[in-house]
Amino acid sequence: MRWILRGLAVLAGLVLLVLVLVYAGSEWVIRKGHSVPMVEVAIPRDAASIAEGARMARIANCRDCHGGNGEGKVLFEDPMLGRIAPPPLARVAADMTDAELVRAIRHGVRKDGSSLFIMPTAALGHLSDQDVGRIVAWIRTLKPGPGDSQASMSWGPIGRALILAGKLPAMANAARSSQPTRPADMGRYVADFACLACHKLHRDGTMEDGSTKVPALAPVVAAYDPARLRKLLRTGVGTKPDHGLMSKVARESFFVLTDPEIDAIQTYLKGEAERAPAQ
Repeated sequence: MRWILRGLAVLAGLVLLVLVLVYAGSEWVIRKGHSVPMVEVAIPRDAASIAEGARMARIANCRDCHGGNGEGKVLFEDPMLGRIAPPPLARVAADMTDAELVRAIRHGVRKDGSSLFIMPTAALGHLSDQDVGRIVAWIRTLKPGPGDSQASMSWGPIGRALILAGKLPAMANAARSSQPTRPADMGRYVADFACLACHKLHRDGTMEDGSTKVPALAPVVAAYDPARLRKLLRTGVGTKPDHGLMSKVARESFFVLTDPEIDAIQTYLKGEAERAPAQ
């Protein structure tokens, strides 16, 4: 009996040591500073630009994660994994300069230099100076309200282990892939900053939680009838009544895409699907 108790004590000590190492290591990753320079971007103040910023914030899925009116919300919560809670945008913006907001949106870096997590910086980095300026202009119109989420991001032991193992990576990204203004090819532009936040262009993948399968973007969109694609992106109804996450994103974000924008996206992706075998 004494040996059993000693064995259990040793096991408990090892478990405690592992938990301490995981916590300390993940905390280092979470707090680590990232040297990403800030870029000054013109922030418009006219009503038309602010309205377009609100629309672009929908297409880029900002309002899908941070709430329809930027009020913040809890996307996921599990005691072992943690709580994914994008904050209210008005509260965040109140403590940041315009340049810091631009850096957070495009590069995933907080005011203190640490990294954001669960932020699609590889996609949002494609936003032009013009459009990210419009989004910041829209954010500046938001006011804190009683309906704002009070939840904060937190990590459980499994979430911290995933961070330490690089399976839940810091999203700070110093790469600059944006242009001063919107490019002529709106199809590729929208696909880059909106669609590729979830999809890969030529191969199937999964969401960051590992449980949701995401089909290759180019062949799927290329095969759609144009009218049915417009219906999917406006209503979430495509080849079947419910496409899961895609239907949710369509109803909450992509419904503001114009017909020419949807047609341009499909034209671009058809071209990519035709080129895929040669890659």
